[in-house]
Amino acid sequence: MPPQSIRHRLYRAAIFAAALGAGMTGAANAADLALTHARIYASPDAPPIADGTILIHDGRIVAVAAGGAVRVPRGADRIDVHGAIVTAGFWNSHVHLMTPALLNAEKHSDAELTQELTQMLTRWGFTMVFDIASQLTNTNVIRRRITAGQVIGPTVLTVGDPFYPKGGTPIYVKQFMKDNGFPDEEIDNLPDAVARARRQIHEGADGVKLFAGAIVGGKVGVLPMPLDQARALVEAAHAEGKPVFAHPTNLAGLTVAMDSGVDVLAHTTPNTGPWPADLTARIYAHHMALIPTLTLFEVEAKKFGESAQELQADLDAGVQQVSAYAKAGGQILFGTDVGYTDAYDTTEEYRQLGRALDWREILKALTAAPAERFGYAARKGRLAPGMDADLVVLDADPSKDITAFARVRLTVRAGRTIYDAKIAVSPVGGLR
Repeated sequence: MPPQSIRHRLYRAAIFAAALGAGMTGAANAADLALTHARIYASPDAPPIADGTILIHDGRIVAVAAGGAVRVPRGADRIDVHGAIVTAGFWNSHVHLMTPALLNAEKHSDAELTQELTQMLTRWGFTMVFDIASQLTNTNVIRRRITAGQVIGPTVLTVGDPFYPKGGTPIYVKQFMKDNGFPDEEIDNLPDAVARARRQIHEGADGVKLFAGAIVGGKVGVLPMPLDQARALVEAAHAEGKPVFAHPTNLAGLTVAMDSGVDVLAHTTPNTGPWPADLTARIYAHHMALIPTLTLFEVEAKKFGESAQELQADLDAGVQQVSAYAKAGGQILFGTDVGYTDAYDTTEEYRQLGRALDWREILKALTAAPAERFGYAARKGRLAPGMDADLVVLDADPSKDITAFARVRLTVRAGRTIYDAKIAVSPVGGLR
């Protein structure tokens, strides 16, 4: 890319950051903020409010009701959203803060970090994300700058550095880790691994990620984590009140995840084929949440040259597993694996999920379900008085078109606009 083009994009990013920064300061100092004339889906199971108002004060919701029932104080900032859809802020429960624009964060300007977080996350309505494998020290830098208001982005939860079985560094990240100076994250001995898990939690990690089934290629193919190692890491995390995510890959990895007490499956397992009823019941009995990441299989198919038939088989298996688990009462969380993939646009994920779930189930996976799973249900996941003012304004109605979840007009976190489609720079990375 010509240097002039790079400078132009960074200039636009700086302008965007300055514009949103000004908006954030204004919202923070204003006594009140009101969104009016909205169609409001306050929670996944609530009836819609056809012409509603949401009143916000100091980052919290004061009122959510039909417009005539809410008295908007004089001098409040008003945003007339003209019949757009408003929901609680979205969660992406499977991201990785390790794109080139986010690594070595201390070397990047606030505008550069803001632009990347915008294109990856806030552009798509995410006010909360769970980063489930990155460099903890680097991710903590990004989080501190977001908290300080220097960088505009979502609230970030993280597991920090993941855990691989000995000899189990996945084949698809080996070169990346070498090129970027990542430490060896394999379990050499169990006491050291447990000590690392505890240290990471004390340094700010909000959970632990283990590779129950690591893709190593060659004759081994998928290397399962020894059950004693998985159990010890789960016990260490649970002792600190933190959840554990697992990358399962196949039936052996899925079994390790179940038997060790893992909380969240980071992916479906298409190479196992459809989940039969007895397997689905076993997974449900372990009270695990499932993150589908269906778009991942399209990205991987292109990367590794899979045929259209192979891709469709993977997608069909993933869709069946999501559908079966949801029907069994299992908890589904929305996640895309963005940061590992460059598929920033969430449209296709919604399209595929729409084959397995209805729009209310998808809204729950985006809002109430992760808030409940990760201990934020008293503050986030729905629109009600006293809740954090995290919300998304959509240009279309997902009850009529499932992909409308990707058509974001405004993203608001703690009462402050962190994405506005009218002033945002054009997407630089990802599918669009």
